[in-house]
Amino acid sequence: MLLQFNVSNFMSIKDEIVLTAFANASKDHENNIIHLGKDRILPSLALYGANGAGKSNIFKALTSAIMLVRRSNNMQVNMPTGFEPFLFDENKKKEKTKMDFIFVHNGKKFEYGFLADAQYVYEEYLYEYKSSKPTMIFERTDITNYRFTTAYKHLSEFQYKNTSNKLFMCTATAWNCEETKDAYLWFAEGIDTYNRLSIQSNQYLDYLDRHKDNKDTKEFLLSMLKHAEINIQDYEFESEVIESAPISIVPGIQIDQSLLGTIKRFRLDTIHQVEQKDGSFQSYKLPFDHESDGTMLLFAYGPIIMEALEKGRTIVIDELDNSLHSNLARYLVGLFNDLEVNRNGAQLIFNSHDINLLDLELFRRDQIYFVEKDNRTGITDLYSLADFSPRKSENIQKGYLQGRYGAIPFPEGGVEW
Repeated sequence: MLLQFNVSNFMSIKDEIVLTAFANASKDHENNIIHLGKDRILPSLALYGANGAGKSNIFKALTSAIMLVRRSNNMQVNMPTGFEPFLFDENKKKEKTKMDFIFVHNGKKFEYGFLADAQYVYEEYLYEYKSSKPTMIFERTDITNYRFTTAYKHLSEFQYKNTSNKLFMCTATAWNCEETKDAYLWFAEGIDTYNRLSIQSNQYLDYLDRHKDNKDTKEFLLSMLKHAEINIQDYEFESEVIESAPISIVPGIQIDQSLLGTIKRFRLDTIHQVEQKDGSFQSYKLPFDHESDGTMLLFAYGPIIMEALEKGRTIVIDELDNSLHSNLARYLVGLFNDLEVNRNGAQLIFNSHDINLLDLELFRRDQIYFVEKDNRTGITDLYSLADFSPRKSENIQKGYLQGRYGAIPFPEGGVEW
């Protein structure tokens, strides 16, 4: 579970911005709060702002950090880290990107961060909260200088196995270091980011294949379709392994036979009940590629969200409302806010242009964030609706469109219809 994310000097983010899931002292929507010891954590966060304000850059920052952790152990010495600084300032172009995380995984609370540029990791640290104060597991400065407390002195042997462009947390974990393992695993399997391309990459077909004998998967997907008021009563899914046989891609080139036997062919049909002239209903199968973009997207979201709720994962979605009806987006947010459904501490963090979700009946004030870019400097800023202390009865949608909270969604305050 993500508790807080800080980032500075990354793309349009010049100065440090803070995205926090720590709930403030407000008593509104107490049922929207996950209690972890003394911490009060928000299960969902929504980000709003105009096109080009930098919402997707916050998403990219999270993605870049996650991917650096996941690929660190496979990086060659000369491979770049992939970080791009704020380019509209001559000094910042020469400085490093800084990222910090506070998170919980497997019941342990960690604080982890690093300072890096496109080539090297200059600083890195990992702390674990075994009490109200964090305990240092390691600190790294000046690329190769490491510091360990007496209790973790044995980690020092792993520093010589690390390289200047790799994260020490990943290197130590690769050498079976238990002290860094849970922190590493959160980045590896506890959080994921998605955009339209990744969601529509057909990964959900693999999920359906893995869970095709689990009736809960089908019930969950059909429930989502029902809430979306999509006329699909059922679906049929089949998969088969492609057996060894000569398959030519182009004349003279064939697939390596060793790969065959691991490749699968999928078939997904939806079942619609259509009313006939006599008032009766007839069931018809429809190939899945005949469905609308919204329906396809819904099938992609379903497995992602179901797995998040089952495993208590944090999912970050760039443009949640893309091809989704407002009622369905509201339903998905409600799954995470409802702690009777969300029993395992799953989180949904998303950006959106759908103002119908800007509703204090759905969110607490500290669950709504605004992203604004200063067009004179190109700098992205992030702040919470809670900073404005709006009344419970205030029309948040109207205030947002009028620019009352900054982050004006349309140029010159005009509303596009």
